[in-house]
Order: sequence, then C-alpha cells, then structure tokens
Amino acid sequence: MATRKSKAPDRSKAAPGRQDAVQPTKKVGRPPAKHSSPDYVQMSVYVHKDVRSKVKVRLFETGGEFSALVESLLRDWLAMKK
Repeated sequence: MATRKSKAPDRSKAAPGRQDAVQPTKKVGRPPAKHSSPDYVQMSVYVHKDVRSKVKVRLFETGGEFSALVESLLRDWLAMKK
C-alpha cells in the first residue's frame, strides 16, 4: 500500500538558526452565547404578533436584545412591592 505525502510543509525540520514563532491567536467568531452559560435558562412565552413586531423594530433601532429587555422587565416586576 502506498503512503500519501502531505502537501503541508514539514515544520519539524526547521532551518538552522530559524525559529518559526507561532503566536497564539484569538478565536475568531462570536463570543459564547447565553445558551451555553449555566447561569441562564430558556423560557417560552406567547406574545401577540403585533406586539412582537413592534418590539423587534424598537430593539433593532436601539441595538437592544430581546432577552435583556425581558430580564429587565422581570427584575423590575420582582422589585415592586406587593
């Protein structure tokens, strides 16, 4: 059976006096999402279509997040005295 040669350069035999400094790079992409955090849980609610549409527009205009809005409203509701 024939072995296939890799097309990638062999870095194990670097030229004398030359060191290939490989700098660790930051991961590219999105930061970790809330669904991967143990501090958050998912919940579902029913909202009228027109309310949802208007909220989405307002959040887009202000750069807000739906989950942050809901959490803020729930925290305010919990802070209210009975």
